[in-house]
Amino acid sequence: MTPWNRRSTPTDTAPGFTGVVRFARRGDDAASSLRAGDIAVVDLIDLDRSQAQALVDRRVRAVINAAESSTGRFPNLGPRILADAGITLIDQVGDDVWSGLKNGETVRIDGNRVFKGDELVVQGIAQDEATVAASLDVADKDLSTRLESLMANATDHLQREHAMLLEGAQVPRLGKRLRDRPVVVVSKTFGWQTDLRRIKRWIREHDPVLIGVADGADALLDAGYKPQVVLGTLDELSARAFHSGALVVVTATSAHDKGGAERFEKAKVDPVWFIATGSATDLAIVLADSNDAPVIVEVGAPQGLMEFLERGSADVASSFVTRLRAGSRLVDAKAAGHFAAQATPMWPVLLLLLAGVVAVVTAVAVTPVGGDWFDSVGQYIDDARTWIEGLLS
Repeated sequence: MTPWNRRSTPTDTAPGFTGVVRFARRGDDAASSLRAGDIAVVDLIDLDRSQAQALVDRRVRAVINAAESSTGRFPNLGPRILADAGITLIDQVGDDVWSGLKNGETVRIDGNRVFKGDELVVQGIAQDEATVAASLDVADKDLSTRLESLMANATDHLQREHAMLLEGAQVPRLGKRLRDRPVVVVSKTFGWQTDLRRIKRWIREHDPVLIGVADGADALLDAGYKPQVVLGTLDELSARAFHSGALVVVTATSAHDKGGAERFEKAKVDPVWFIATGSATDLAIVLADSNDAPVIVEVGAPQGLMEFLERGSADVASSFVTRLRAGSRLVDAKAAGHFAAQATPMWPVLLLLLAGVVAVVTAVAVTPVGGDWFDSVGQYIDDARTWIEGLLS
């Protein structure tokens, strides 16, 4: 164990150890702000491996986390990395830590408590190797249960909707509306605002079909876009979506659920019905895939495994099978935005054009006709020079 991680007793005989507080709230501040021996104050839910390793690399003495370092949602390894490095971790101290402490001041840690002098500022849960191991064990079992549930529900969904998923049965055919055109499916879920900003340029350059899913239709309208298709259950689609001028696709789990005649008549809408089970987003992806969209960009997709698994079990199963069906056609908006942001510099293009012009000029110059032509051009240039000199003399 390195010297800055040893438990020491200050000279005033107060228990615990002292250190300088440094705020690294989101973890990405660690590399620039923390110094060896510091007490890092962070706000990191489910502290992951890379975040913990950054703290270890800065050789901090302790970590105070306002959030819960391990929620049990999945077996994250951050707390174990800190424990293995001998770094004290005090968990779940709450947001009072940001007002109770100041960056750069000296504090004393005793067990699960943080003091300024004799004043108790915050306290939380002290994590050690035993508590970290217990949390990991619980999370491992919970994840295994979730994965088993996912596979069981996915199998059930595939059996129930195999005709739609394998053969496209009962999927509405929209003619040329989607065929051979890229599609953007917008759901007002995980990070959708950031996704939409990232692909703004891509939308402008590729003119895709925009499908607003449930309140995703309102998200598109709020962002200044005009959706070509809006899709969702009758309760999920707003009046704005109905009056947007887009094709309205209403989803229902059975033909018996068809209704809303008065609403359709009032909005002067003749909806297309999509009878199937599954989330609206998944049905929008199936719709685009079955109508031969070459690429489907999903806005608001889960950003990782845990966001994917944390939805309802039926939705998770539907999404899992749907994404297998769409295969390589389905692209996350974050990836599309990354490639759209890589602007091609103009100088290579101009250089290639110049090289082409030089090659053509050289080829023409070596021919007899080309030689005569260049002699004539030279004579014209000499005459023009002589004329200009005469004007100036």
